[in-house]
Amino acid sequence: MAKKVIVVRIGTNEVQIVHMEHTANYPTVYGCVRFPTPENAVKDGMIIEVAELATCIRKACADKGIRTKDVIFTVASGKIASRETSVPIAKKKMKIQPLVMAKVPDLFPIDIEKYIFSYVQQGTPKKTEEGGMLQDVMVFAAPSDLIDSYYTLANAAGLHIESIDADGNAVFQVMRRQVKSKEGVTMSIQINQSATLVNIISDNKLLLQRVVPYGINVFTEVLLQEPVFQVQTEEEAYTLLKRNRVILHNLNSENPENNPSLDKRIEVTDNASYLIGNIGRVIEYYNSKYKDRPIQEIICMGKGCAVAGIHELLSNELGIQTHTPEELAGVRFNRKVNINAYILQYINCFGAVFDSVHFISNAVRQREEKKGSLTAAVLVFAGCLLISMLLGGFSVVRLLQEKETNRMWTNRVQALEPVESEFSSLLEEVVNRKMLDVFDIYCDNKNNHFHTLLKKMEAQCPKSFKIQSITSDEEKVTINAISTDKLLSLSALQIQLEKIHGISSVKIDSITETNEALTKKKQYSYTITFAYDKTEDANQKASEIEGNDSE
Repeated sequence: MAKKVIVVRIGTNEVQIVHMEHTANYPTVYGCVRFPTPENAVKDGMIIEVAELATCIRKACADKGIRTKDVIFTVASGKIASRETSVPIAKKKMKIQPLVMAKVPDLFPIDIEKYIFSYVQQGTPKKTEEGGMLQDVMVFAAPSDLIDSYYTLANAAGLHIESIDADGNAVFQVMRRQVKSKEGVTMSIQINQSATLVNIISDNKLLLQRVVPYGINVFTEVLLQEPVFQVQTEEEAYTLLKRNRVILHNLNSENPENNPSLDKRIEVTDNASYLIGNIGRVIEYYNSKYKDRPIQEIICMGKGCAVAGIHELLSNELGIQTHTPEELAGVRFNRKVNINAYILQYINCFGAVFDSVHFISNAVRQREEKKGSLTAAVLVFAGCLLISMLLGGFSVVRLLQEKETNRMWTNRVQALEPVESEFSSLLEEVVNRKMLDVFDIYCDNKNNHFHTLLKKMEAQCPKSFKIQSITSDEEKVTINAISTDKLLSLSALQIQLEKIHGISSVKIDSITETNEALTKKKQYSYTITFAYDKTEDANQKASEIEGNDSE
């Protein structure tokens, strides 16, 4: 269940109190009460007679059975200024207060030390041509002493301030919920006793807001001056305007029959020209600024909406259809609350629970900052203490783990000590064997394998093949041989020798033909030459062996 608060609006002539839920999602209104503002108790929103007002508020709440002590004030004052601006944002939900406060000196050419600033976001972020996003905001400025006076009043009345809102923002928050079309433009006119608040709204955004210094007093003043109407007070005059159709549907109406009663009604109606003329100038200014977005409807609210004939008069003179909603969107009413047109005079209070401006006294802000700093310091200390304890505990656990690891390795070393000498002996044997392999490589030459080569040649040579002499070095071999085979067999011999692995460039030349002394058979003397194939360098082989040894 949402928290309950009382919303208090202190006007020049009347104090309004609404008991309702503090939520932006369809708050329920439990009761409304109003009483005349004590004389000289307030001046342009500033609380003057604190004690007297506090007593009246406590008594009104007690008579209504309201026990709630949390309060939201909505301040009606001409001293509160507002300006619209835009700030760049990186994402939709981010804190933009520093960006807004940076623009305050440019928006308000005043002594910022004497003012309190706050803001309300308008609409949704919009994309720029560069691909970034801009958020429209309405920035409010209120004198510090004005806001402080409400804190003083709350203390005197025994109330706790939940928020302080600007009267214009409270009305806007309610009125934007009455606009059914997001694309259309709606003007809301809140006609109060001596002033009228004009809001022009489109797509949840306030396009223009103005205060006209005339209200239903343009009618009541004439009624009080004319004895024919038989009213003595403003309240009696207001009641007469509600119950009887005193005002006409147009200004400057004619009276061809010189009816005295009609003359008085024309006089009362024509006195509204001050009110209607100022509203018309607001519309003209808006049309000059937003030429392609005309106002489509006017919603009439406040005390003035209950005046009989006011909607027809405004519609005819302003040229825009004017009406008052039959139901108030965004707000629910308890069954004990009597719902009628008069309930709309509390609209300033209803809107304060939605999205308040949240004016905060500088003294309260500084006190909260100090409290926050102290809390932050305590949290930092507690955090540091916790971290140190965690680190200390972690260190102890790590120390125990390292001790256990050291004991395990010590036991393994002791267990391997008997085989250490054997391992060293085997390692030395491996090194010696590899050294012998290196010596063999350096001492090896191609002629060391010549006997193997001869065996391979023997398998390829003819049976009558006989070697007469051999000359060999590291690169080539020369063999002088004789055979009694046919001369054609020498070509076959050369081909077969080329197939032997390890030799190349086989040549047979210096062939001479002779006859044997005994058999007189032909025999051939010739010279065979061939080269050894190139082998891997000994230094490279030795390096590979030494490299494997190091691994």
